[in-house]
Amino acid sequence: MAVAILAAVAVTALVWLQVKPNVEAVIAKRNEFEQKFKTESAEKSKVKKELGETKTKLESTEKNLAETTKAKTAAEARANELDAQSKALNTQLTQTREELAGKNQQLAAWNALGLAVDQVKGAIIDLKQTREANGALEEEKKLLVKENKRLVRELDIYRGTNEVDVALPSGTKGRVLVVDPKWDFVVLDLGTKQDVVPNGVLMVSREGKLVGKVRITAVQQDRCIANVVPGWKLAEILEGDQVFY
Repeated sequence: MAVAILAAVAVTALVWLQVKPNVEAVIAKRNEFEQKFKTESAEKSKVKKELGETKTKLESTEKNLAETTKAKTAAEARANELDAQSKALNTQLTQTREELAGKNQQLAAWNALGLAVDQVKGAIIDLKQTREANGALEEEKKLLVKENKRLVRELDIYRGTNEVDVALPSGTKGRVLVVDPKWDFVVLDLGTKQDVVPNGVLMVSREGKLVGKVRITAVQQDRCIANVVPGWKLAEILEGDQVFY
């Protein structure tokens, strides 16, 4: 029994002597791995921390960049606005200088006349009154010319020369209101308001074609009577036909 135990111990010792180096190597390897793991874990934590700090700095930088860009855009817009205002002010300044130069020239011209302001005002009033008087004279002249023409027409009637054509206002246009085919006369929608007068001659047309000629014999305020000129009745004149001078 003792021999068996001794043999077992001897075998165990022998095995231990053979295995011990391997066990020690495994333990050393394990310790090395543990140390590397701790080192790598520490480095990983450090890198992770640095990465977090870098990310925070990057976000802060991006935020600052966005704010800076926004501020830059606002500054550029303000600069453009101020530039536009400056150009507008320069334009106004140039115009003001030109106006001032013109006023100075006018002032120099007035000074050269040697007239006081009151004298100039009086001259302007006199000129205005003279123009108004001339206008009144022109109107009176027109009335006299018109009356003279009327008297000449009446004299022509008395002298038997009332068939002489009388000029009407250029561009006179009207329409036939009534037609009397038996006596060959028509009523037109033209009168003294349109400055038509007796012996005025108008052409009659329909759809762009000439159908006759009429001579005014009597005039009222808004209509007149006209006879069909002999030899000028190219077609039957109808109500609604156009007349023109």
